[in-house]
Amino acid sequence: YSVSATRLTGGMINFVWRLENAQGHTVVLKYASDVMSAYPNAPMSTERLEFEVRGLCLLNGPHILAPSLSETPHLRMLAELGMLMPQTPGVHVPRLLHYDSKRHFAVLEDLGSLQPYNEWNSPEQPARPLEDLVFVSRSVGQWVARLHGFGAGHMHKLLPYFVNTPAREFLGSVFYDTLRKRIAEHPLLMHDKCGLVKAVDEFVEQTQHADAASKTMLFGDLWSGSVLFDPTKRTVNIVDLEFADTGLIFADIGHFAAHLLPTHFLCNASYNPATDPCPEPTIEFLRAYKETLQKEHPEAYHRLVTPEAARLSAVFFGMEIARDVLTGYWCRCGKSPSPENGEFPLSCECAGLLLPYAAQFIRGNVSFFKTLY
Repeated sequence: YSVSATRLTGGMINFVWRLENAQGHTVVLKYASDVMSAYPNAPMSTERLEFEVRGLCLLNGPHILAPSLSETPHLRMLAELGMLMPQTPGVHVPRLLHYDSKRHFAVLEDLGSLQPYNEWNSPEQPARPLEDLVFVSRSVGQWVARLHGFGAGHMHKLLPYFVNTPAREFLGSVFYDTLRKRIAEHPLLMHDKCGLVKAVDEFVEQTQHADAASKTMLFGDLWSGSVLFDPTKRTVNIVDLEFADTGLIFADIGHFAAHLLPTHFLCNASYNPATDPCPEPTIEFLRAYKETLQKEHPEAYHRLVTPEAARLSAVFFGMEIARDVLTGYWCRCGKSPSPENGEFPLSCECAGLLLPYAAQFIRGNVSFFKTLY
C-alpha cells in the first residue's frame, strides 16, 4: 500500500502533509516535532498535539469518533460532551480520523486547497466583496461565542484537560518577551518605551492571576491563518487547535480582531487606522460575538464580557499588532524586507501608521471594543 505525500505550508509550528492514495482519496497528516517547523532551533513540547486532539474531539460535535479514538476514555468523554455544544451553521472544524500519541502524529479530514483568510483576502488577490468579508467575520464571531458560552457552563469538566502549558510557555517566551525587547528598541516607541513595557508587564500579571469565574474554553490561537473560507459552499473552516486552552476571552477576541483590521489595512492603500473608522468586518466580528453570547448564554455573557474584559481584549489587540509590526509584518508600501527573509521590524511609513495606533490600545484605550458591552 503506498501513498503520495505533499508538504503543506503556512503554519509555523507543525509539519503537515497531504496524503493521497491510488484511488485519489486524501487526508492530512500533522506531525508534532520537538521543535517548531518554521524555527528548527526553537524547542516546543510535542504535548501540543495532545491538546489539539482533545480540542478536535470536543469540537467535532455530532461526528462519531473513529474506533481507535473512542477506546481512549478521556477522548470519548470530550467527544460526548461536545455533542451538547450548539453548532454554528456554515462553520466547520475538520474531523479527527486517527491519533498516535506515541509517535506524535494525527490524521485529519482534508479540507482541500482552500486558502487561509489572510491569503484569500490579500493585496495579491481581487478585491473581495464586503458581503463575504462580513459573512466570515460574523460566522467566526458566532462560533467563538458558542464555544465560550458552552465552555463557561462546563468548566468543571473541561479544566482537567485544557491547561495548555506548552501554549502558555510559548506565549510567555516568544510573545511577551519578544514584544518587550522590541518595544524598547524601536525608534518610534523610544519616547514611551518604559510606559509601554510597564503596560505589558501589568497585563501579564493581571491575566495570570485572573478570577476563575471569568475564564472559559478558548480556541487559543485564533488568527486569519486559522480561518479558511470556501466562497462556493459558503462555509468557514477553522483549523489548528494546538493552543486550545482555558482562560480569558481576550485571547480569542483581541487576537482575531488584531488580524482582521491589519488585513483591511493591507488591502486598502488609503486606510489610516488613526483617522478612519474601524473596518466593518472587525466591528461585525465583535457584534456577532456579543449578540450570540448575550442571547444564547446570558449568564456566561455577564460573567465573561465585562468592561474590564473588553479593556484586556483591546490591550491584547494592540500588543498583537505591535508584535507583528516589530517582527516585519503588515507592510503595504513594499519598502520593508519580507519576514521570510528574516525578522526585521518595519521601519517604513506603515510602521509609522500602525505602531502609534497599536500603542494607544496597549496603554488602555478601549475604543471600538466597547461594542462588546
